[in-house]
Amino acid sequence: MDKQNIRLFFLFALFLVGMFLYNTWQQEQLLKQAPTISIVQKANTSAKVADKDSLPAIPSANSPAAKNVGMFSENGEQKVDARRIINVSTDVFNMKIDALGGDIVYLDLPKYPENLQDPDKGFVLLDESSERFYIVQSGLLNELGPDSSANGRALYGFTSNNVVMEDDESVLNIDLDYVARNGVKITKRFVLTRNSYIIRVHYLIDNKSASNYQASGFGRIKRRAPKKESSGFFGGGMKTYTGAAINTPETKYKKLPFADMESKPFKEDVRGGWVAMVEHYFAAALVPSSEEKNYYQTETFGEDVYAVRFVSAPEIVVPGAQKQIEIKLYTGPEIAKQLKELAPGLELTIDYGMLWFLCQPIFGLLKIMYDVLANWGLAIIATTIIIKGLFYKLSASSYKSMGNMRKLQPKIEALKLRCGEDKQKFSQEMMALYKKEKVNPLGGCLPILVQIPVFIALYYVLLECVELRQAPFMLWIHDLSAKDPYYVLPLIMGASMFVQQRLNPTPPDPIQAKVMMFMPLFFTFLFLQFPSGLVLYWVINNLLSILQQWYITRKIEKAGK
Repeated sequence: MDKQNIRLFFLFALFLVGMFLYNTWQQEQLLKQAPTISIVQKANTSAKVADKDSLPAIPSANSPAAKNVGMFSENGEQKVDARRIINVSTDVFNMKIDALGGDIVYLDLPKYPENLQDPDKGFVLLDESSERFYIVQSGLLNELGPDSSANGRALYGFTSNNVVMEDDESVLNIDLDYVARNGVKITKRFVLTRNSYIIRVHYLIDNKSASNYQASGFGRIKRRAPKKESSGFFGGGMKTYTGAAINTPETKYKKLPFADMESKPFKEDVRGGWVAMVEHYFAAALVPSSEEKNYYQTETFGEDVYAVRFVSAPEIVVPGAQKQIEIKLYTGPEIAKQLKELAPGLELTIDYGMLWFLCQPIFGLLKIMYDVLANWGLAIIATTIIIKGLFYKLSASSYKSMGNMRKLQPKIEALKLRCGEDKQKFSQEMMALYKKEKVNPLGGCLPILVQIPVFIALYYVLLECVELRQAPFMLWIHDLSAKDPYYVLPLIMGASMFVQQRLNPTPPDPIQAKVMMFMPLFFTFLFLQFPSGLVLYWVINNLLSILQQWYITRKIEKAGK
């Protein structure tokens, strides 16, 4: 390998390491705790969306207004019950709805266990506990405040504390009812669909009063920023993005980091759009009407609590009329198909970075391979082989150049002896030799440079793909998103890098040769904490490269003889 190839190799290695370090640094910046501030909420006494600075104060669970909840019995008579939590179970959710405001205060995902050791405990996405504190709120803003309640939130009536989607049900409707003081009846209906993480929230307004009723829908996702963890690489603290995101006309996926919400609050009117809180593998998103302009805003609270919300344009319901306001909600794993179905650009919450346009088709190929092979590890292998095949000619050109360089090694060694310590003369003689033998020293570099974006895109696909979370491969690999527990794959990867180096020409500079011999050890150490799915891809790619390079080198040597 000549100096140009060595420089390229180091450049690629430094790029990888720099990318990991940058991601770690960026996450630590995002997790910087904003100063504790005191926020005074102004009461909203107008239905106009123009009064956008703050939503009305929302009472806490311990406020006097929250003590008694209207609960309808089976015969329709209203009674008072201290219990106000509605427990909901479907095939994809275990959820708790607070009858005060109809907020979702807890949600876990039974199909996505917290860990493999406790498969019956679903990943907790939403929780009103002080440690995590992550809830989704929604309601109506009108002349009496949110949900027509003088105390700030409506106390909805309901028929049962426990609601279960039966095996023969494809859709489950959960109705919460409230009658405002002016006689307007509001039904907040949650529509849950089997095998879907999309929740449709319908506000059915029946105006039985003698005057117009005006209301705007609002939604808020509120959570505590995650605790700052020690930095490191995979498995030791390296993080993907956790924070808020929004869709704007200028940017389909705009990040709103927690650290920026106080110093650079976001306030903007957007036609349609959506707002979300994202973390590795999972997201909660609110999607209002796509036809109207909606006002979006970030909010900060004490104790490192942050929120993103929207307020929709006002709707007027004349006396005797009925109207429906719909808010769509996504709470679950970042499944591209469902996210794309819900709102344009929402699939970008799967944070592939700048190379998303390459990552999406690569994931599509990976998914096709999984549908055929029914194993994500085998799908990674098949995808790597296909991509390697697509770049076969480019790789062949690179290996051919390396093979020709290898043929020149004896002559280069002779030049070194003849030129002695005169490095300038040695460089001139070597370039003359390249010209005479019609060897391009950059011939091995350019094909590799073309392939780098594709392989980086595949790296991000394997890092962000929720389908790999806790996905088994075979033998000792039970989770492709976790590191190899016995470090077998990293060791194989390091060995394959060593074999590749043996196939390459020896660098003319002794110091460079020693550094190159150290590189397999360095990368082996680096890959010890990588998710096993990523290491599997790298191992297969290296093995295919070794076979291709060995085959081309043999052809060149035979032709020379």
